[in-house]
Amino acid sequence: MSVVFAGCMAAFANTAASAGFPEKSINFVVPYSPGGGTDISSRLLTEKIARDKGWSFIVDNRPGASGSVGLSYLARQKNDGYALGMGQTSNLSINPFLNSDIAYDPIKDFTPIAIVASQPMVVVVSTKSKYQTFEDLVADAKAQKRLTMGTPGIGTVSHMSMEYFGQQAGVAFRHIPYPGATQAITEVMGGQLSFAATSLPSALSHIRSGSVRALAVTSKERNQSLPDVPAIAELGYDGFDVGDWKAVVAPAGISDELAAQLNAAVNDALKDKDLVQAFEREGSDVVGGSVEDFKTLMEREQVRWQEVVKSAGIAKKK
Repeated sequence: MSVVFAGCMAAFANTAASAGFPEKSINFVVPYSPGGGTDISSRLLTEKIARDKGWSFIVDNRPGASGSVGLSYLARQKNDGYALGMGQTSNLSINPFLNSDIAYDPIKDFTPIAIVASQPMVVVVSTKSKYQTFEDLVADAKAQKRLTMGTPGIGTVSHMSMEYFGQQAGVAFRHIPYPGATQAITEVMGGQLSFAATSLPSALSHIRSGSVRALAVTSKERNQSLPDVPAIAELGYDGFDVGDWKAVVAPAGISDELAAQLNAAVNDALKDKDLVQAFEREGSDVVGGSVEDFKTLMEREQVRWQEVVKSAGIAKKK
């Protein structure tokens, strides 16, 4: 068989396979525990695709190491489209530069499928805090007052977003990491911290109930859930834009045809009004876009966060 003919046959086989796809359930790896934001987003998406396309999904929660355990597992699966997973900013763009034990390369070991949604971080203070605006808080930081910042942990998007801001603004905060967002917000409410930075979904109920005051969001523009809360970018920091994006990935090497088919399924689901509203209720904006859009995002984010981690002096764990 000639090389040219063999190549044509392989291309035909890939096209035929994708045309009959899927013939069985798709295992969808969620690298976090059930009930969290990534798990909820994954189930909303897969349930919508299942209803529209008639596909079957098995949601497979594999938590651990800030999402790295689940993605390590996904990277070892067959590249036939029957193993997918939900990656995000932390486990695809930050953790690889923080932890030398991570057993995957985000660029080499995965095929990008589609960006699903993005949510900003939010800076919150106690309702009794003297800080009425984000500018008030930054002014004290620039006056070298020792402000304490609570986050859900070292290397989280919440933590790194404020490291990134500090590097741009020329200020530093005393970082106090917590096991999760709830603990950090509780400490803010009690006045033990100057402020907390956490994902918007984690803080929304506290903001809406009046338990804490939101000063700013990290997205380029204001979030529809908090229209009265300014974006950092509009406060003199043009271009500042940090989001905790979530995106579907597959093991490296699946065919271009199958990747395009999966991408189309995700994008079709994201056009649904009810799904969009479900994401918006928890502070996220749907994104979508092509495989190339996601690939470009990952490459850009890796460059950014590698530099932020380096500048912050956060050594990799050995």
